[in-house]
Amino acid sequence: MRVIVAGVGYRNLRDHSLGVEVTDRLAVRAGEDVVVEDLSYNPIAVVQRLEDEPPARRFARAVVVAAAERPGRAPGTVAAYRWDGALPADEEVHRAVTEAVTGVIALDNTLVVTRHFGALPDEVAVVEVEPAVHEFGDTLSAEMSGALGAVCDLVWTLATDPEAVARLPRTPLGGAAVAGGARR
Repeated sequence: MRVIVAGVGYRNLRDHSLGVEVTDRLAVRAGEDVVVEDLSYNPIAVVQRLEDEPPARRFARAVVVAAAERPGRAPGTVAAYRWDGALPADEEVHRAVTEAVTGVIALDNTLVVTRHFGALPDEVAVVEVEPAVHEFGDTLSAEMSGALGAVCDLVWTLATDPEAVARLPRTPLGGAAVAGGARR
């Protein structure tokens, strides 16, 4: 089974660089069956990238990692779930595609656009970390730095262990359960 580990974020945007940082660190572990890529670019281009895989070599699972701001979570909180694949209402999909064309790079936007166009595999595990800062810079906050090692380990486990993915709750986008039941 082929798996893609996909980081989403902005390089040099402090905590919102998490997805890029994780893929940079995990790239050395990549191989034939686990592909690690920074997919922090136009989601329409991500659709094309995923569709470029030969049909017999398409990815069976995606593990997507990014910083994501969600109400009520403390900075540095790690949450992981199996996305149920449900898309929002048509007007929200249209907004996501419009934002994709204008260059918005965000976890939700990338997932909605790639699912809408049928480019994602059926099994998608999402790892989100609540950012502490949203500003230009090349260092992660203390909260994000403290979570980075555990996030890399979690992402790699989800990429290589189907049982680990099966244990994740299946939820809508953004309906993440905190990994391990506690803040990390």
